Amino acid sequence: MDETIKNSIKGRYDAFNATYELTDKMKNEVDELFDRICDFGSKCSDVMDFETKFASSPLNQEYIDMFTKVSQNCKPKEIIHAENNVETKSKGQAILEDIESDAKYLADDLTMPARRKAREEMDSKLRDTPLGKIEQANNTFWLFKKIKGKVSRNKSDVDNITNEDN
Repeated sequence: MDETIKNSIKGRYDAFNATYELTDKMKNEVDELFDRICDFGSKCSDVMDFETKFASSPLNQEYIDMFTKVSQNCKPKEIIHAENNVETKSKGQAILEDIESDAKYLADDLTMPARRKAREEMDSKLRDTPLGKIEQANNTFWLFKKIKGKVSRNKSDVDNITNEDN
């Protein structure tokens, strides 16, 4: 397995052990999950391939769910107090939030082309509806008026422009 993939998986694994006092049962469940994550990682060509595929795989959700399960069933090892004691979080919660944020950012980044294409298809379909035709006509009207140098969006000015053209 690629060394950077190993390090990525190890970082995730260490987050559990550094954050919570795992019971034997929880440790076995975490180890079982990470055995599957390692198997998954061994099939990837490099860390980018791993992170991309992992972000959209069911294993990623299982990993996040495992953090939730561990946080509910195990005692945190250390509490970090934010400045002025406004907020307290365990290391694991902070790490989980970072991982979730990174996963969402990566997922957004990966799905952007598909979302853009879907938006373009939706816009294309809208243009073929009566409302879309009206919008196109309105845009064309204002384009021609702009080209002629008589652009105004006030009703009275539009009436004057229309009357001038007659």
